[in-house]
This record gives sequence, C-alpha cells and structure tokens, in this order.
Amino acid sequence: MPLNFSIIESYIEDHRDIIKDRFLLRSERYRLLAELGNTLQSTLKDYEIFESEFSSLVLHKIDGAASLEELRACHETAVAGIENFYLEEETVLDVHDLFRIARDKLIIRILTIVEKEMEEEGFGKPPTDYIWAGLGSEGRDEQTMITDQDNLIIYEEPDKNFLPDNLRKKWREEFEQRDIRISKDGPGPKQLVDYYYEIFSRKAADRLHAVGFERCKGGIMPLNERWRGSVGDWRKRIEDRLTYEQGIFESLDVIILTDARSVKGNAELLDSFMEYFFKKLTENKHVMKDFIQSAVLMPSALTFFGGFKTEKEGENKDKFNIKLLGWAPLILAVRMAALVSGIYERNTLQRIQSLRKKNIIKKDMEKDLTDAYFTFVRFRIISQINYRADNTKNMNYLKPDMLGPEEQERLRKAMKAVEAFQKYIQETQLFGQPL
Repeated sequence: MPLNFSIIESYIEDHRDIIKDRFLLRSERYRLLAELGNTLQSTLKDYEIFESEFSSLVLHKIDGAASLEELRACHETAVAGIENFYLEEETVLDVHDLFRIARDKLIIRILTIVEKEMEEEGFGKPPTDYIWAGLGSEGRDEQTMITDQDNLIIYEEPDKNFLPDNLRKKWREEFEQRDIRISKDGPGPKQLVDYYYEIFSRKAADRLHAVGFERCKGGIMPLNERWRGSVGDWRKRIEDRLTYEQGIFESLDVIILTDARSVKGNAELLDSFMEYFFKKLTENKHVMKDFIQSAVLMPSALTFFGGFKTEKEGENKDKFNIKLLGWAPLILAVRMAALVSGIYERNTLQRIQSLRKKNIIKKDMEKDLTDAYFTFVRFRIISQINYRADNTKNMNYLKPDMLGPEEQERLRKAMKAVEAFQKYIQETQLFGQPL
C-alpha cells in the first residue's frame, strides 16, 4: 500500500454512507476506526521496514566498506531498492531524495579513500581546503536511476611557504616521466597544489567509475582541467568568459555551473565563489539575453498541429527524445527565468516555486510547470528502468504509438506548458522589459 493520503481518502469514499449514519453506536464507530488504523499501521510498518533496510543495507555498509567492489554493491543495492520503492509509490521527489542521500554518501566515502591513498603514496594530506561539488541533476538534486560524473573541484590558494619535499619529488618524477622540461628552480607552491589536485582528481574519477558513476561524455569532471582549479583560477575563468569572451570556459559551461551544489569539503569555498559568479553573470546583460534567447528557442517534440515530431529513420525511427525535446527545454527555461529574477535556487521545482512567490508567474503557470516536470521525469524513470539492463544509449527515446491516449495527452499538455512558458519569458524578459 503506497505511503500517501489516498489510503484515508479511499477508506472514506468506501465507507461514506456508514460514516454519516448518526445511529452508530460507540462499538461500531470503534470498529470502523480500528479497521482504518490497522490499514495505516500496515502501511507504516512497510515504510519503516524500507527505511531500516535502506539504512542497514546501503548507508551503514557504505561507511564500513573496505573495497571499491563493496561500494559498487552498495550502489547497485541502492538503485534496486529505490527502483522498487518507486514502482510501489510512484513519487518522483522520493527518488531524488533517496539518490541524493545514497550517492552523496558514496562520493564522500570515495573521496575519503582517495585522500588516504594520496597520503599513503607519499603525496601527503590535502594541502589546502577544497570543495567537491555536484553539477547537472546531481547539483539540482534531481537524480534518477542512471547517473554519471558531473563534478567540479575548487581549492584554496596555497601558502607562499608551501614547498614540501615529498610532493616536490613526486612532481619531478611525474614531469620527467612525461618528458617535460623542468626549470632548475622547480615548482612553486601553486604548481605543487595544482599537481596534487590533478592526481587527486584522476584517482577520484577512476574510483567513482569503478562504483557505478559513469564518466561524463561531455568531460564535466575535475579530471578535465576546465572543471578543476584554485579559487583564483575559477574567478579568472568567469572573468575571461563573461567579460572578454575568451579562455577555456565556454558559454555552455557557464550555464552548467549555475547548478553547482556542495558535496564534500569546505562549503564556504563554493558559497563565496557562487556569490561572485552569480553577481558577474547577472550584471552581464548581453550574456543573460543570449541565455534567455537560447532557452526560449529550444524546441519541444510537438508539431504545429499537436502531434509528435519523431525520428524519420535509424534505430530510433518513430520515436522522439524526451530528454532533449521535453525535459531539457523545461529545465533551461526555468533556470534562466530564475536567474534573471535574482533567484539562485538550484532545484527546478524550488525555482518554479520561487518564481511564483515573487509573482513572476501566476498560480496556474506554476501548477502547469510543476505537472510538466513530474510528467517528464516519470517517463524518464520508467524508460531508465526498462532499458537499464541493456545499458542502451537510447533510453531517453519514447515511441508515442506505444503510449495510451491518456499518457499521450499528458505528454502533450506538459510540452504545451513548456512552450507557453517559453513564450511568456520571451515576452516579459526579452521584449517586455530590459534585462
């Protein structure tokens, strides 16, 4: 029995006539209430069993895991358990919440293992404070059955006297092996700290992959220099891109960065940087206008006459990509509307709620966008469950003909809600008022 209020609603509906009977004796009233109580107790017991098993079979085992194989088993147990929970409950928010709890704990455990390995291999402890942050659905707290590595790392600038012999030796060995010419003065403090976190990030990427976090196909990992650096490095990237339109950061990287969420380390490092970043971003009217324009131009899968635009050939013939043509336009449009309005929430639903609270959107639009979010994520979760065993890259594709009339109409309504929102922000934030 799902853990929701439908239990009470169904019971009242089934017993409506007898409940209203004014001639019921206390024994009959007791019997009715006891029957409801037994039903509730059964449901509550099922929930308590799930929470207990989730803690004992996943969370506690993560803490005690001695190997990557054990951690991978914990991850697989978490996915299987959350999948079963969803099929019983069909609550998207619980899926997000449970995966955040389990995967954050996995990442923290893995990074702790990497710290220990670095020390044992002669690199030493982390030379400065750092913050490991999640991006994408991990950053927005919107994870589902399938995940990959979308992360960044920011670390403090080193002390000017930071020149440990052990790390200098490691650095020299590494660069000689790469056949890179080394100056006789050797590395300075900044070079040594950069080197430490480069090795740290390599190890982290390998170990995350080993426990079930696939490498990001777009390279959004600290393994990639673009997503790794000191506080000064990160500020320079933002300054180069937003002020001078140059450097290693691209416009898409800027959009991705808006979802960053702390996972392990000194959260103040990310908070301080994000405050600087959001200020620079929202002050740049030209860049914000371009971002809004890109958000309103993202197409949905709907045709002009309300049909679905599907692939004409290939392995996905007669299907459409619900991620690219439904979910992504919603996420981007809500993100951009929130940023323009000075809303710095990471989570999409919280962004929608904040837009309503600030009276940027009306109540009906808030409801339509929220329903659209749940619709898209529901279809994505079901597709991931169906195709996960095949490890297919096509799990985001849906075939409309395989859906019933009600499901097709639900998808149409969700896409129409996104298109209406895109039109609204185009009128109000591009043409209706200056950015």
